[in-house]
Formats: sequence, structure tokens, C-alpha cells
Amino acid sequence: MADRAPDREPRLALDKVAFLTAFVPYLIAQDGPVTVAEAAAHFGYSEDFVRRSAEQLPMMGLPGESGYGLANDLFDIDYDALERFDELVLTNRVAIDDVPRLSAREAAAIIAGLEILGQDPLIAASADFRSLRGKLRSSAAGEPETPAVGALEIPGFAELRSAIAARRQVRFRYRSSGAATAETRTVDPLRIEGIDASYHLRAWCHLRQAFRIFRLDRIDALELLDSPAAHDAAELDEAISGFTPGEGSTTVTVRFDPVGVELVEGYRPETIEIDRATGVAEMTLVVSAVAVVRRLLAEVPGAVVVGPAEVVAAIRDWSADALSRYAAQRG
Repeated sequence: MADRAPDREPRLALDKVAFLTAFVPYLIAQDGPVTVAEAAAHFGYSEDFVRRSAEQLPMMGLPGESGYGLANDLFDIDYDALERFDELVLTNRVAIDDVPRLSAREAAAIIAGLEILGQDPLIAASADFRSLRGKLRSSAAGEPETPAVGALEIPGFAELRSAIAARRQVRFRYRSSGAATAETRTVDPLRIEGIDASYHLRAWCHLRQAFRIFRLDRIDALELLDSPAAHDAAELDEAISGFTPGEGSTTVTVRFDPVGVELVEGYRPETIEIDRATGVAEMTLVVSAVAVVRRLLAEVPGAVVVGPAEVVAAIRDWSADALSRYAAQRG
């Protein structure tokens, strides 16, 4: 949050709720008084906004046994400290004892997903990863069953992971989408990621002299080289903000409900504009497959693809196929 301007305030009600949800635990966690300026710097919002938010805390809490939200049922602050010293001090903290717990079945489902992720040795070696598995088991309402997870079989996965850890170049034959023949590529492997149902390698391609994405199922004749990699993942993130247009990538324009702004940020759009007059947001993003657009449409409220024409046509065909399957099932 530190990159926000000091006079910044949340644009949407959802952002304000998210701030207040984090604001109270932040104040509770402080050993002593915290100044408005310190809190504003921590969250990246203006001091005036933080001060106004603190003044609203005495209106928040739990209804209590009476159901009327009496004084002891609500948060409260030291108004004298706020007015005289610009300090934030909670004087009444509302205890929330009804903590939701995962059922044994829910915990087992999450643990199964973690077991799949844990087949990546770099993830499995993480102390946070091991700690999370233990906490899920101990905090569930019942003892979760141990999931049976098959071995993850992805051609080239282990070899590429070794090359990334050793920071060495690799060479392979690669057939791009729609290409008739494969090309030999020498790359600096940087990161392996799962996108939809397939795995991709993010790398610096020495043939294209640029960062590229390669689908692992299109890689053949993989060879680990002795040459050290000249690029790293930090350079990738800094140069292109975490997104690398791959072979055959397309710029897509999508309109959506502004309430989904936080959701679309995960797709790393190039631009986002909100028309305050119409209440419609529009963004452009670079995608390497129509499947990414389909997933976006399923996640973002009111999302509609407006260009380019070939992507609109592909989404229209996908929608028609889905409707026909739905009709067939109902029939």
C-alpha cells in the first residue's frame, strides 16, 4: 500500500470496508498510542481520511445481548488523545468469540490442494507451507482425512526447476501455437506457473531477445546447458510488471462493473478507466489464450469483451456451446 499518494482515499465502498477491517486489528496490535500520521503512512491513505475513520469507530461493533448496540457493545477511542495529540488509542475493544472453523471435509479438500502444490520442491521446502498444513489439521472441527494425491507428471518440470535453481540456461525444441514446425530456443528459465489447466515457463528467450512464455507440453528435447543465465525473475518483474506477452498474445478490451476493480488487478491490466457518468469501467490487457478471457468473464461482475473482433467471436461461440450443453442436460 505504500505506493499510494499521501492524499489518497479509497474510491469504492468496498475499499473502505477493507480498510476498516484491517484498521481495527492494526490499532489493537499496537503496544501503545499510534499517531494519525503513522497510521496514514502505514496504510498509504491521507491523514484526514484516517482521522475521520477513527471518529467512526464508536459506531461499530456487535449488537450485544440487548440487540441495541449499547456503549460496551461498540468500539471506542480516546477522543482527548485524538484532539490534543493526534493519537489513536482504542479504549474499548469488542471481543469476537464466535470464530468460524473449517469442517474436517473442508480442511481435507484444502490439504489435498496443498499436497499437489507441495510436489514442487521449492514450495515444499518453505517453512510457511509446512506450518500451514499443520495449522489446517489442528484448527479443523474434526480430524481431516489424509488425501490420496497422485504424482504430478509434467514433462520437463523437474529439469526446468533444477535449471532455475542453478541459474543455468536450457535449450529445447518449441512449437508455437499455429506454427507448422518447431524452433530451437535457448532461454534463461525464470519461473514455472500454472495457468488454467496447463503449466508455462517464463523465460528470457535469446532468439527473440525478450521475455517470453512457453507451454511445457509444447517443449521437446530439453537440454540443460553449462552457460549461466544472464537474467533473473526480479528483472522480469521490474521490466514488465509481472506479465510477459507470449507467442501469439493479443490485447483485449473488456468493460465491467467498477465493483470488480480489485478482481481485475490480478490479471495485470495495462490500463483501467472508469467512466463516472455511466458507471462503467473499461480495461485493456494482454492475454496469450482465450481461456484467460473466459476465466475473467466468470470472475468479474458485468464483464463484457468489446474487442478485438476475433476474441469477441470466440467468446460468443464458447457461450453458445455452453448454452447448448446446458439445454441438453435439462432436456
